Amino acid sequence: MIKKIIVASNNSAKTREIQGVFAEFGVSIINYRELIDEKEFPTETVSNQYLNALNKAQYIQQFLPNDNILADDTGAYFAAFPERFGLTTSRELKALGLKSIHEENDYLLHLYNSDVTRSAYLEALFVLVMPHGRIATSNGRGGVIVAQNERGNYSVGFDALFVAENGKTFAEMPMYERVAYSHRGRAAKKLLQEIDQTF
Repeated sequence: MIKKIIVASNNSAKTREIQGVFAEFGVSIINYRELIDEKEFPTETVSNQYLNALNKAQYIQQFLPNDNILADDTGAYFAAFPERFGLTTSRELKALGLKSIHEENDYLLHLYNSDVTRSAYLEALFVLVMPHGRIATSNGRGGVIVAQNERGNYSVGFDALFVAENGKTFAEMPMYERVAYSHRGRAAKKLLQEIDQTF
């Protein structure tokens, strides 16, 4: 079983989340910036989740060819707003000039009223590029509805809004519980199972 993976991300919060998730499975995650200088990733597509993650992983593998390189692309999907968000959620919220995670959550909460369905989920796709070009992929969905307000202190951001099947937001669950319900927890479990079975 793989014990160490390099994550291709310039997002420190995302890196910490991925580190916490994989630690539950006994795998150490290191951000590539601990090994080489920060790089500017290729421009992402607005519709191809797999290509976005693959391009990031392969880009960093050029500099670290002997390591297992993981990249993630995540989207937020809201039944009430099918033409918005998805893979462009982060860019859309940034374009609105929102200055903090709390402002982003507050903006989303104010889109809802009593007549709007709150069904929603997060979807993560992992692509792991291994030495010699081998590639493993997995995806995971987490969350079933958007909460009425921010809830929980174990994590921040959308974790305080998305409610899982157990009635808790991700932020209301410690990591050992969250991995069974979160998009990244489910994707990580599938990825490691695929590696064990295939490689």
